[in-house]
Amino acid sequence: MNHLMKTKHILGVAALALSSLTLAGCSDFLSPEPESTYTTNTFYSSQNDFDKAITAAYAVMEDCYKGDKGYLHFLTARSDETNSINTNLYSDGAESFTDNSSCSPTEKLWNYMYQMISRTNSILVHIDNVKFSNETLKNSIKGEAYGLRAWAYETMGKMFGGVPLLVDKEYTVAETHQVARSTQKETLEQAVKDYKNAISLLPSSWDSADRGRMTKWAANAALGRLLMFMNQPAEARPYLEAVIGSGLYQMAANYEGIFSDAYDNDPQNDRLWEVQYVGGQSTEGQDYSEMMMMEDCGIDRGWAYRGASSAMQVSTDLLSTFEPGDGRQAWFTVDDLTDSKARGYTWCTKFCRARKWVPTSGSDWAVNLPVIRYTEVLMLEAEAINATDGPTATAIGYVNQVRQRAGLPALASGKTDTQAHFLEAIKQERRIEFMWEGLRWFDLIRWGDMVSTYQKFFAQSDEGNGQYVKQVDNNRAIFAIPQTEMDIYDNTSILWQNDGY
Repeated sequence: MNHLMKTKHILGVAALALSSLTLAGCSDFLSPEPESTYTTNTFYSSQNDFDKAITAAYAVMEDCYKGDKGYLHFLTARSDETNSINTNLYSDGAESFTDNSSCSPTEKLWNYMYQMISRTNSILVHIDNVKFSNETLKNSIKGEAYGLRAWAYETMGKMFGGVPLLVDKEYTVAETHQVARSTQKETLEQAVKDYKNAISLLPSSWDSADRGRMTKWAANAALGRLLMFMNQPAEARPYLEAVIGSGLYQMAANYEGIFSDAYDNDPQNDRLWEVQYVGGQSTEGQDYSEMMMMEDCGIDRGWAYRGASSAMQVSTDLLSTFEPGDGRQAWFTVDDLTDSKARGYTWCTKFCRARKWVPTSGSDWAVNLPVIRYTEVLMLEAEAINATDGPTATAIGYVNQVRQRAGLPALASGKTDTQAHFLEAIKQERRIEFMWEGLRWFDLIRWGDMVSTYQKFFAQSDEGNGQYVKQVDNNRAIFAIPQTEMDIYDNTSILWQNDGY
């Protein structure tokens, strides 16, 4: 079984068949009658069919992350890590909080997540009806289906605050429109349940030919992070500690190695779970790193598209928080800065190094994107320990490991003497370590820091030219339900809009 993941382009027939026979939660992936001769009852006849089906589910994740309006780009644009010159070009107003129910990136995300939910539901409904020669493989695929569905519901719950829960069966188009929205709590609890099922079924590792598939430890890490988002640190700790105690992972020796395609799928280089991409194809690269390049750096195609590189700019607010000697700054700063504060970003006059995940080979954008890194497991565990027991030596040690790799000294005693001080140190360390990895926005939400952070951020940006004059409230902690879905359901007792939109 060697189909995954760098050779995603070979799954064509399986993905096409599944897109016809599985039902998503929105019109883009639905048709009244199957367009192929497959049905779910005839497609699943052997264990090889389930192998193809789970590959097709992973393909949705890859599609979700990539592109100029992909999930990772949208979250980065929303955060205080960046400003964008073209407000509506790539993120439909996310960075200025002017996004609404017609926002293209969130509409795409909704479509992708229900496509993944539909594909994983189909696997879970049929897999026990087919005899496998290898029961371990059967359990592994079931675990992957639960794990990917968990990730989909986690994503939906965080982004939209609560969605219709489609579980335990395959749904017709009409049936999907009769399932009312659940609460955010219920949606995230479904993800917790699915992650736990995944952990009980998934293997500890895969052969090298199948690197990129979810493992037991990836599911543990993802569940630990979700429980931290749900403000349940005591519940999160056993899952985070299981990953640490496995002994299978370690921090990368240097920061650069984390983001190089030379180290894709290397568990000894921070790679706990990553979205797989293949280079040399017209549609299989991730191209997020194109969007990261700063304008006017003279970078031609092969590093970033000239012109497209203006999509996102590193905010001066972020740049100003680096400590002297922090080696991570090289990835997000430029030489010879000007004094301009226009729009809150820094202009470069020589060259930039804003290039996480830029491929070593130039233009094929084959670098995998991390879903969760081992370094984050250590940081989450430090935060969870602090929440339950205060700033212990173990918790402080985890944070200092991260700082040491960056070339920084251990935290000063004044930053570890109280629970509150240590939490602030963790917040700052997370901001720098995981910058532009799509984590900052959800960190601000779970800490309750979103409103105060953005009021300050927009006030600073407004000093340049008045571009951002925005009052932010907690309604903006989640995004609008796509208007396309509101129109399709056409029943606000089943699917209703979030407050503030």
